[in-house]
Amino acid sequence: MAEYVPQPVYHIQRRRLGRIKFVQEEGKFGFIDAEDFRDDVFFHQSVWESRERRPEVDLFVEFEIDDEFQKKEKKLRATVVRETTRPEGAMLEPTVDPHLRAKHHPKARRQRPSWRNKDK
Repeated sequence: MAEYVPQPVYHIQRRRLGRIKFVQEEGKFGFIDAEDFRDDVFFHQSVWESRERRPEVDLFVEFEIDDEFQKKEKKLRATVVRETTRPEGAMLEPTVDPHLRAKHHPKARRQRPSWRNKDK
C-alpha cells in the first residue's frame, strides 16, 4: 500500500494596492500604507520589481502579502512590490462580487437616529 504524502497548500495571491509611506535613506526597506490593512506593510529592496525607478514616498504600488510570514509572526510583509497604473480607491461593485455585499438579519428594523426626529 502506498504511503499518503500530503500535498502542499498553494495560496492564491491577490495583488493589493497601497501608497509607499516611508523609504529608508539608502532605499533598503520601506513601508506601504495599504488600502486593505490597518497596519503598514514592510517591504525589502529585493522584492522591488522595477529597474527603471526606485521606490519613493507617495508612489502608488501594488503588492502581494507573504501569507506564511503573516500566520507565523502576525506581521505584514510584501513578497512582490511594483509600481501600478490601477486606479486608486476603486470600489468593488456588489453586482460583480455578490459575496462582498453586506447582509443584514431579515427581521432587523432600520431606525432613524434620534437627532433626526424633528417632528417631536
